Amino acid sequence: MVLRRRTKKGQGDNVYLLHERRSSYSVHNTPTPSTPDLWELRKQVILQVAKRRNGQIRIQDIAAECNVPFRIAAGWLTRLAREDVLTAVVGPQQAIVYFVKEVGHREG
Repeated sequence: MVLRRRTKKGQGDNVYLLHERRSSYSVHNTPTPSTPDLWELRKQVILQVAKRRNGQIRIQDIAAECNVPFRIAAGWLTRLAREDVLTAVVGPQQAIVYFVKEVGHREG
């Protein structure tokens, strides 16, 4: 499992790989004790993106920021909502907007 920063020569954009890199050797598939949990790293990146956007985040934001398909980003945000980190609110045209519970949307 890899979270690394990759830059291409000639291009200044950074790409964060937040998905598992597959290996043909079973020796490399076992996580070492010093390897951080991949889900925790994803969660940190998502919360950093939300913080830059005043606690409000959309699926498109995560898909673009992490360079993952829309469906994967939706799954990550749904999981965070189930973990009670985010609150999902349906906006106009059935668009779902997520709010970080500590920073963003305040109910009441």
